[in-house]
Amino acid sequence: MKIRAITHKDLGPITNINEGAFKDDELNAFFYPGKDKYPGDLRRYQILRLRTRFVTKGMHGVVVETEGDKPEIAGYAMNLRLGDDEEAGKWMEDSWGCALERTLLKLEGWYDRTFTDRARSSKNIQRFQTASGWNSLDVYKNRWHISILAVSPAHQRRGVGAMLVQHAQRLAAEDRVPLTLESSMMGKAMYMKQGLEVVSEVNVAEGFDSICMAWVPEGLEGIRERV
Repeated sequence: MKIRAITHKDLGPITNINEGAFKDDELNAFFYPGKDKYPGDLRRYQILRLRTRFVTKGMHGVVVETEGDKPEIAGYAMNLRLGDDEEAGKWMEDSWGCALERTLLKLEGWYDRTFTDRARSSKNIQRFQTASGWNSLDVYKNRWHISILAVSPAHQRRGVGAMLVQHAQRLAAEDRVPLTLESSMMGKAMYMKQGLEVVSEVNVAEGFDSICMAWVPEGLEGIRERV
């Protein structure tokens, strides 16, 4: 298997991966309580969200692809560079085309959120964002953040998730910044195997926590002491 950058043609297959990978995920159920009743609404929103991430400044999306005559996408991750340090600036390059697309997607998202999306709970999403531990962890201001990571059910337990995390860890090590993410309970064990640690766990709703995890490159261990 190999890792390569995401392209527009990957958005459809990636959406299919989301549907399978997050089917029983408690985070997905909290965000989209109407997902089973309105699967079309959820798929439309997920495609819109992926298109938005694709043109977000600082976003670096990659897929793990099988090799051979008929390659297929086994998993993907969207890694976002946050902060105002010098290295972050290198990832913030923009174009008028991407800026225009973000504006159009913002309008499309407003319409979808206001009039057509019956699967998503904006209230629950806002509740999660407000409770997130990153709001009080200023020490992690400059960092790489895995916004989303998913592995196709057909390729799980084959090291695909580990490949994606390790790629993000290399980005963080090169920039000398931490790597962070928000995990569901289902994904927590896999991330811990790759060296990430829980730095904040906040109860959002009954039976549901916001789990913030981080990995720090060698030589920056002092960051943990300031948390």
